[in-house]
Amino acid sequence: MLWNAPGCCQHPVERMPKITDAAKMRQRIIAATWTVIATEGIQSVSMRRVARAAGSTTGLITHYFQDKDELVTRAYRTVLDRMIGDAARRIAAPGRVSERLLAAIEAIEPTRAEMKQFTIVLMNFWAQAAFNPAFARHCHQDYRRWRTLIGRTIRDGIRTGELRRDTDVRRVCDLLTLLSDGFSVGMTLTPAAYPRERRAGILLEVLKPYLVRQGRGRASR
Repeated sequence: MLWNAPGCCQHPVERMPKITDAAKMRQRIIAATWTVIATEGIQSVSMRRVARAAGSTTGLITHYFQDKDELVTRAYRTVLDRMIGDAARRIAAPGRVSERLLAAIEAIEPTRAEMKQFTIVLMNFWAQAAFNPAFARHCHQDYRRWRTLIGRTIRDGIRTGELRRDTDVRRVCDLLTLLSDGFSVGMTLTPAAYPRERRAGILLEVLKPYLVRQGRGRASR
């Protein structure tokens, strides 16, 4: 509590209440960054532009984020952590290996409006990573996280007898990673061309050489 006149403490002056929680404000700024990237491209991101999208001031943005690179990196990190966390939860659910792998891939694909925005953020970040070593390190790290998740599931399939014992885990990881990246692009540009039944069918074609029971491994709807 503060006091009015020096030496004469008659009337207390109340402190101003907090306008918002810091974590919520950061998330609001990050969401505004997603909007700018998804609608105008990563090259349009600036403290001023994000401030307008967030309905705040540039000074408030710089209070939480030092510069544009930190802001863009945090926006990317938040997207990737959500996607991989969702994929990990889905892949841990009971089911055949083909079902679990399809569920993991779907967790990071633009199957709804929010995920389409996230995918566009990722694509913009990937493009910048070709010229920004710090961004590239984040991409390499997250590909390792994804491949670790997928590889663990493939090994589970080998242990349970759903996949052949001679399955090349690294090769299947490569195939599924490339498939997922391709779905991301295709579903962002031409979503109607990739309904779930088609995606499931493509995944099963990729897995078919490795399935022990080739005729019975169907990914459920």
